[in-house]
Amino acid sequence: MDRTDIKKALARHRAEEPHGSTLGPYIHDIVYGANDGIVTTFAVVSGVAGAELASHIVIILGFANVLADGLSMGLGNYLSGKSRQDNYQRLLKEELREMEEIPDIEREEIREIFEAKGFKGADLDRVTDVITSDKSVWADTMMREEHGLAPDEDGTPMWHAIMTFVSFVLFGSIPIAPYLLPIPDALRFLVTTIAAGIALLVVGLLRSWVTRERLIRGPLEILSVGSICAFTAYYVGMALKSFAGVAF
Repeated sequence: MDRTDIKKALARHRAEEPHGSTLGPYIHDIVYGANDGIVTTFAVVSGVAGAELASHIVIILGFANVLADGLSMGLGNYLSGKSRQDNYQRLLKEELREMEEIPDIEREEIREIFEAKGFKGADLDRVTDVITSDKSVWADTMMREEHGLAPDEDGTPMWHAIMTFVSFVLFGSIPIAPYLLPIPDALRFLVTTIAAGIALLVVGLLRSWVTRERLIRGPLEILSVGSICAFTAYYVGMALKSFAGVAF
């Protein structure tokens, strides 16, 4: 296989990866935003159902939870990403300044880095010369090797935040939907449970695809976590209703 064929094969390989698609850089935000949206909202619905509160209470608390928690997760994701970017830029400026002020020391650092990787003699001299001949490559190498940091090439913090918020709201609304539809009151929670379970399985499958886990592992883990949260919320709601001794 010549170099041209190898490059074509590499391009196909990259296109097949999750990060090869338009949503690739944000797939983790979508998966975990959706997962948290379903679990937290279904927990709220379960608690209200366990306390046998009126259906309109589910709608009020459910949507309040979806919007507030979704916004909180989105902003948290934004601040986390922005902090990483700011820290990277700060260290990068320090490295560029040191390359100007103490180039010999910075050059020796590059030499030691590649010496530790097994380069010796003429090969070590050559790789040191090549890297330090280009300041952008030099600085990038120092950031990766000395600080263990790489530039954020997976989108901007704002888009990560938006994807997290949108996926949380969309999937988090699923457990509330049966309370907005013309379904008999006696069946609403059952329908909600089934809908939330299916949604969790879908998110679990997406997670397995992203993380390259066994296909069954992601859905089982996410469904288990959701079930634990829902059962806990439901029985806490029942206990508090009995404890308070209030009839709704």
